[in-house]
Amino acid sequence: MKNVSIYLRPYTVDWNNPESDSIHLEYSYDKENWYSLNGNNGVLFAKSGSRRMSEPQIIKMSEDRFKIYAKDSLDTNKVFVYETSDFISYSDETVVECTSLDDYNKPGEAVEISQELLSQLNKVYGKPEPVVIESVEEVKAEVNVGEELKLPEKVKVTYSNGMTEMKKVVWEQADTSSAGVKTVKGKVSEHQYTNPLIYHRADPFVYKHTDGSYYFVASYTDQEHNLIGEYQYRYIFLRKASTIEGLADGSGQYEEKVVFERGTVQGNNSPHIWAPEIHFINGQWYIYYTTCINDDDMWSIRPHALRCTGDPMKEQWENLGRIQTTTDDSIAFTDFSLDHTVLQHNGELYFFWAEKHPEVVGANVGGDYDENAVQVNSDIYVAKMVNPWTIDSSRICRVVEPTYNWELHGFPVCEGPAILVRNGKIFMAYSASGTDALYCMGLCTADENADLLDPKSWTKSPCPVFQSSRATGQFGPGHNSFTYDEDGNDVMVYHARQEERYLVDPGYQPLYDAGRNASVSRVYWNPDGTPNFSVPVPSGKGKDIETEVTAAVVVK
Repeated sequence: MKNVSIYLRPYTVDWNNPESDSIHLEYSYDKENWYSLNGNNGVLFAKSGSRRMSEPQIIKMSEDRFKIYAKDSLDTNKVFVYETSDFISYSDETVVECTSLDDYNKPGEAVEISQELLSQLNKVYGKPEPVVIESVEEVKAEVNVGEELKLPEKVKVTYSNGMTEMKKVVWEQADTSSAGVKTVKGKVSEHQYTNPLIYHRADPFVYKHTDGSYYFVASYTDQEHNLIGEYQYRYIFLRKASTIEGLADGSGQYEEKVVFERGTVQGNNSPHIWAPEIHFINGQWYIYYTTCINDDDMWSIRPHALRCTGDPMKEQWENLGRIQTTTDDSIAFTDFSLDHTVLQHNGELYFFWAEKHPEVVGANVGGDYDENAVQVNSDIYVAKMVNPWTIDSSRICRVVEPTYNWELHGFPVCEGPAILVRNGKIFMAYSASGTDALYCMGLCTADENADLLDPKSWTKSPCPVFQSSRATGQFGPGHNSFTYDEDGNDVMVYHARQEERYLVDPGYQPLYDAGRNASVSRVYWNPDGTPNFSVPVPSGKGKDIETEVTAAVVVK
């Protein structure tokens, strides 16, 4: 990107809870379209006074030095003051009287920053921009008068993230009846999927079988009884189609059946059949799912499995019950356990899952640090499997735990692991925070030949890699899976809401809100070999987004 102005501005949000009292940052190239950094979470927190900030302003002192002001929300005569060169590290906080500041007069005003500074911010706080075709190679050709012109079937396109690929081009008819330099137009297309693809299905999973068929499973929710727990998460529907778009509601191109159902538990509550995934392992079909193991405790969540030895749409599914362990002294599945996925890699089976355990972590409690504070984390673990329904629990590895503030909103949560093996790496995408509009996705990476049971093999990215987008009207995207389209391109399946709601909204219970809908979008690849998930696609019917191509043709 050359000679483009970049603007940065601070803001606070009105969620009426402590998480909203920090300074947030967003950037723009035109002062109209803004991109929220850090998943719309705060980046600077007050340490004194009421610890609540409002009306922030950035003062540009020089090209590499900035001052930040923000009022104390409960004592507006007091102003917090910081200095920074990168908006990542800040000077010690000072507090001054508002009347002593002559240059504090335009809260929320944007300042211009350099491309280098934005690149630093993107590395730490994420780059929530859509990936689009930025340029197409120039095509030149020569042909004799009256001869048929043969132009290339594919042209090289460059995306805004630096990715390049050859795409099929459809050319208009060329006029070679007379000599001269002619311009021939053509078009390349980028498909944007129907969104939402499937309504009222959270935690979606799509598997493409060797025969080209696509299979879909997800957490079932009932819109007709929205927010009423007893009607939610009681079935596993299996859907099959020959294309991804064929899976869409109303397409008329899929077949569907219920493969598992369960009645209510404990006072007519949901049995929490969550996050099913379908896998084909050693010639047999398996669906992994979560449900409670005690009818008197709907939160006694543990992983289970179904098996089918024939046609998954016609034959019966056998309930194998809970996923088993090989030892009795492991922490595996001893507490709230869910969101499992299976990786077949280098001749081994690996089982990834999320599990909650209380830990003595030392944390800020009520504004004071308590070294004995107990925090209940949802961490992600991995173990090898001795068969498709049993893990080798003698050695398990905690892959990731919530540490960044974008993983701690509402609850300290890392969950929903999804695996993508490409470019010599194993990428584990996961979802973080409470399931409202701040739900987002992170990424962990390991070498494909590394010991996946060694925590040192995994590196966690510091920023969200997929987050809400006001521009496209999609909120709380996450709990994804990966598959590939009919052309072999990697695609991501995820759920999102089309309403911007938060945990603090009165009477709102996002867990039983049927507004999480399954969506599909393409995965792009950065020049360094890492995945780029772009931004959630806007709602609408599937369509091809066309980009014009031109060829300069010399007719001799």
